[in-house]
Amino acid sequence: MGIKNSEFRIQNWKLILLFLILNSSFFIFQSCAPKNENPPPPDLIDEKEMASVISDLTLSEVVLSGQPLAEFNDTLRKINVLKEHHLNNERFLSSFKYYTENPKKLKAIYIEVDTLIKQKKLR
Repeated sequence: MGIKNSEFRIQNWKLILLFLILNSSFFIFQSCAPKNENPPPPDLIDEKEMASVISDLTLSEVVLSGQPLAEFNDTLRKINVLKEHHLNNERFLSSFKYYTENPKKLKAIYIEVDTLIKQKKLR
């Protein structure tokens, strides 16, 4: 009886291990499945304008970094850059959220941001 009991335990462990492997595999493959693209917000900022806004925000952050009241200046900086581009915070944030959910588009924007910053640096 002792041998049959140990064989039963080994078979149970094999079944449990097989179940865990299959279950884990299912979740891994499910998480890698392509996701449906979310629809853009109705007031989406186009990619070129978004790149321009992000590059201006980045450059103004560099200029103001290390100054007293940096947190207060950070808020003013964002307000001024958005006002300069005739945007409000909600529109910028909804567009930015859309682009962060679409990595290929966000990558293209940041490539453009890099180009714009390099151009402004040369001036």
